[in-house]
This record gives sequence, C-alpha cells and structure tokens, in this order.
Amino acid sequence: MRMQVIRLVGAVVLGLFVVSCSSTSLKEPRFIDDIRPVPPPLKVMHLSIQRKDLQEALTRQGDNAIRLVPVFDNISVKQTYSYRLFDVNENSAYALLGLQSSDVVVAADRYLIKRPDQFPAFVSLLVGADQATIEIRRGGEGRLLKYSFIPAAAKRDGGTEGSQQF
Repeated sequence: MRMQVIRLVGAVVLGLFVVSCSSTSLKEPRFIDDIRPVPPPLKVMHLSIQRKDLQEALTRQGDNAIRLVPVFDNISVKQTYSYRLFDVNENSAYALLGLQSSDVVVAADRYLIKRPDQFPAFVSLLVGADQATIEIRRGGEGRLLKYSFIPAAAKRDGGTEGSQQF
C-alpha cells in the first residue's frame, strides 16, 4: 500500500512538472515582436560583406572570443532578452559585422537572444546566409544592421546611401 502511494505521488509530481514546463514554453516569447509589438524608430544601416571575408574572420578563433552580459530593464529583473557585448576584437567577425564593445544585442533576424551562447552560434551560421539582420542599441539609439553576404565570385557594387562594404 505504501509503495502504491509513493508511486502515485511521484506520478502526480512528474505530471505537474511536465504540465508546468509545457505551459511555460508556450507563453515564452520567441520573436522581438512578441514583447514589443510596435518597434521604436531604428537607424537602418545596410552592410555588404564578402562571404569569404566573414568565413576567414570566423576561423580566427582567438579573435572571436567575446563576452555577453545580460542587460535587465526596469520592468523585469527575472528575464532578459538583450545582452551587452564586451571585448570585441577589431579583427573579429563581430567587428566585420559592424559591432562594437558596449553594443546591446536586442535581436538576430527578429529572434530574441535568450542565452549568451545563442548569439555566437547565430554569427557562425551567417556564412551560409544571403541576408540577415541584427538589432542593437548603441549609445541609447536603436539600430538595425541589415547584411547582404556576397559570394566570392560576385563583383562589389558602389553600395547605396547609408551602406558600408567590408
């Protein structure tokens, strides 16, 4: 009888844990639009980057070591979806992408950054991308970095106003 009660209690606790985890994951925001329905005015910067240059920058492991520190807003001390960059090396893939130390990463291709390891993983996947966006705050100003990745055989054009090529 006692073993049956212990098994029953264990099953109930496990069931509550599963329900709790599944309901939490359903409520958890995934995109920046989930927590901010109306975007603030952002300064848009267009950047064209040679894919081979990004790939070379990513292979320099020592140069790509960065620190991401959570930034908490005044509303919620429990959860953060933005991280401040520190120790961005001028020879790193992050610098090639136009990022600087003290930039606050808000979103990557509209996805929220929920853990500090997600942003370096996102950057490493850009080698295979044609386009991408990273939303940051720099000096309190919101910026949207829009990237076009150029294949090695493609010829660089003159760019557009507000754009940079690396």
